[in-house]
Amino acid sequence: MSIKPLLGAVAVAALLGACSSPPPPRPVTQAPAAPIVPPPTAPTGDGRVASIRFEPASSVLTPAARSELGPVLDRLMANPSEPVRITSYSDVADMPLARERTQAVRLALTERGVARTRIRVMNARMMPNADPNAVQVQVRGRASPGSEVRASTAAAPRG
Repeated sequence: MSIKPLLGAVAVAALLGACSSPPPPRPVTQAPAAPIVPPPTAPTGDGRVASIRFEPASSVLTPAARSELGPVLDRLMANPSEPVRITSYSDVADMPLARERTQAVRLALTERGVARTRIRVMNARMMPNADPNAVQVQVRGRASPGSEVRASTAAAPRG
């Protein structure tokens, strides 16, 4: 009797056994973490503070930026004696662009009926965490009727 047929049968059985086992599990890969986007400065929803974003190197108000002025205008119309402060932050080299941006916001407010004497413009030097592509608009006074009022950890500075 020959051992070859016996070894052949064992080899076939081993191959069939290996094919019937499930494949090893695939390694699990995690999706890349979503970038952390900071919230706008002091969001209140009632027009007290608005962050008007501009495209880099541009002083043109985008449609989105104009819509951000809506709650500010509502608050200004509900409080006709309250002032509004428009502030930009930039380094010395970009100060002309910062001035153009604050003037664009001022013009948008005056075109909608806000008296120029109520508007105070400040072009400040760059501060930590300041967004050089945003202009801050701050209004004091009561919220307009029907607007959403939420607590804010950062109150609008007075002055």
